[in-house]
Amino acid sequence: MYLVNGTIFELSQSMFHYEKTKLLNQINFK
Repeated sequence: MYLVNGTIFELSQSMFHYEKTKLLNQINFK
């Protein structure tokens, strides 16, 4: 159970990082 929760956490963390990077790139290219 812990392993599954850890995987979901890692996934959401990387998704958040990806969205943040995308947002920063949009700001930088303006």
